[in-house]
Amino acid sequence: MFRSYIGFASLNWQQLLFGALLMALSSFGQTYFVSVSGSYFREAFSLSDGGLGATYAAGTFLSALTLTWAGRLIDYTTVRRFTWCVALLLATACILVSVSANFVMLAVAFYFLRLGGQGLMTHTALTATARAFPQDAGKALGLIALGLSVAQGLFPIAGVTMMEHLGWRTAWMINAGLVIAGVSVALIFLPRPGDQAIRSRKDKPRKGDQKAKALWRDARLLLTLPAVLAGPFIVTGFFFHQARLAEQKGWDISTVAASFAAFAIVQAVASVVIGPIIDKIGPKSLLPVFLLPQALAMLVLGLVSAPWIAPVYMVLMAVSMALGSTLATALWVDLFGTRELARVRSSVEAGMVVASGASPIMMGLLIDAGIPLSWQALGCCVYTLIASALTLWVRRKSSEEIGQYDDEGR
Repeated sequence: MFRSYIGFASLNWQQLLFGALLMALSSFGQTYFVSVSGSYFREAFSLSDGGLGATYAAGTFLSALTLTWAGRLIDYTTVRRFTWCVALLLATACILVSVSANFVMLAVAFYFLRLGGQGLMTHTALTATARAFPQDAGKALGLIALGLSVAQGLFPIAGVTMMEHLGWRTAWMINAGLVIAGVSVALIFLPRPGDQAIRSRKDKPRKGDQKAKALWRDARLLLTLPAVLAGPFIVTGFFFHQARLAEQKGWDISTVAASFAAFAIVQAVASVVIGPIIDKIGPKSLLPVFLLPQALAMLVLGLVSAPWIAPVYMVLMAVSMALGSTLATALWVDLFGTRELARVRSSVEAGMVVASGASPIMMGLLIDAGIPLSWQALGCCVYTLIASALTLWVRRKSSEEIGQYDDEGR
């Protein structure tokens, strides 16, 4: 397995490095990075925890609505131009955070952060990589995912250090410069040959394009979405309420903090390991089983309160998250073809953004209603198993029976 990775990476290291750098730069719009500034935002704008959460959720939901449209634009230009547009958007968002005078401006900044960072920067990296390696999408996507894993280990520490020494406004202004500098470096490694638009605004609508307009009526997508969205919803919700979970379970907060490190390490390793497996047996074969570690995590979290459960449930969730993040894009290539990849990915990514924004609010309301997180975990376990069962239909049915999108759009 490692030989195949080494050979593949050595032949295609430039394209892969481009994707990995973009995945790392998406961190400036990811929840894990933005959250380290939370205390500064609350103090500067006199916001409660709920007020800050609502402000962040507003920006998140609006970005999801925009992402469905904006993500498709990568089809109508080169990856290089699209990447620059996304970089300028994300850098502008960082500047808006820096100069925000009230919570309304902060909400606008959150909107651009989420759209440019978690949304379009990730979308660009995954779409460009999957298009470049349709037959080896598993390996390629697993490798570029390491860019985000490395950033998760380094960026929060760097961000906190800058804010402590320079102030949070200066730190976010510097972040804007880092985005531009990072993209400038990344684009050095993007191969120019083959970088061209795959659609034209002047093209006449074709049969394949008409099919794509009916995307949300496609049974393959509808039956797969509950499973694909399960990870972002459940993981984000439990991460957001980690302090409350530790309180309810009687865990020391240091135990939870150490468990995050285990999550990051296991997710990185699993992302690499799963790539060749996806390429060998196909993403549809893994659909019914990739959420089983997460289901087990929710089961043990719901039934056991011992401190050792903290790293165990984190590790199990990390496995499913790694499988899901690599599997999803490879699945869209398999089901819909590379021509429809941007259209499908942008729509699904919007759903992921909504799911990750909704879960903290929904779980918080349930906590307020007296439903402990242990009970919620058992409910998530049941949901995960049902979502996995639904994907069996997608795996069993042939593409001829449920409709097919191929690369030519026929």
